[in-house]
Amino acid sequence: MPEEELRTKEIETFAGLWIEHTPEFKFVVQFTRNGEKTIKPYLNKYPEFAKVVEVRNTAKVSLDDLRRAHVSILSSNSMSNIPINSNINVFENCIELYVKTGDYDLLKNALQKTKIYDEVKNKVKIIQVEALAEDCTDIYGGLSLSNCTSGFAVKKWDLWSWSWIKGITTAGHCSNTQSYNGNNLPFQSQNWAGSYDIQWHTAPGYTVTNKIQSQSWGSTRTITAKKSRNNQQIGEYVCKYGMTTYYTCGYICSKDFNPQTQQNNVPTFILVNNTAGWNVLASYGDSGGPWFKGNTAYGTLKGVFTSGPNAGDAYYMAVNYVESGLGVTVITSSE
Repeated sequence: MPEEELRTKEIETFAGLWIEHTPEFKFVVQFTRNGEKTIKPYLNKYPEFAKVVEVRNTAKVSLDDLRRAHVSILSSNSMSNIPINSNINVFENCIELYVKTGDYDLLKNALQKTKIYDEVKNKVKIIQVEALAEDCTDIYGGLSLSNCTSGFAVKKWDLWSWSWIKGITTAGHCSNTQSYNGNNLPFQSQNWAGSYDIQWHTAPGYTVTNKIQSQSWGSTRTITAKKSRNNQQIGEYVCKYGMTTYYTCGYICSKDFNPQTQQNNVPTFILVNNTAGWNVLASYGDSGGPWFKGNTAYGTLKGVFTSGPNAGDAYYMAVNYVESGLGVTVITSSE
């Protein structure tokens, strides 16, 4: 379903879309009003979706309005010193603010001091948690790097040698000193700010290929495509591999998660809920590991919720930020 087209062309009424798998597969497209009329030209343009689209006019606020309100809240001076996580919940058409139980009153008072409080108070849901989401870092052990998990094979054109330099990625918040099987992987560069949490290393002595490990016994799959954040859809079933919790899967529930860390304070991360039967989706040491669907790269793991209603959920940086953040290309063919 053309989510980005709807978001940009129907900015006043489009409130998001997602995939539902039960009791039958369908795309739910949400509007603030006149959804059936609005969707008609798109179903004529994309007839393959005509039988699997359900239109709802249950939203009070457009997705664009929610995103602007989200940014306004987070940029308010009164909110700057309160540790929180934040998210846009498309299903419930609201902004979620996660705060430690002891900071609830502090957050409530700060929110009331924002210039747009009267405008957003009915759009905001405050959720108290024992602990905020954390980056998964610095636990040695497992199958990949010294204290994190490798992500995707990448390449970058080198003007000096007039050739491609290849390597592998991991999360930017991981140590810049990484090794594999005791062999040092020379650090190249990193970007750990804004929408980015990524670094890459070359791998002397190894052949860098477009594969990822997908099972603990060593099974691999070949990465032949990549899917940007704009084209990933809420409700998609995605999987990850990490050196601590190995292979796990869940459903994308938001594309606007904000970790609210000093380095990464923007709502561009992908949140995956743990509703598919796993104990947890990720843990310490899994950081940087690949998120994928079939043979398509979706992103690299950033962090996980360890408590509260989201305990076991995980979040990742979309794969297009790997490329724009480092100036590299994710390898999707054998070379």
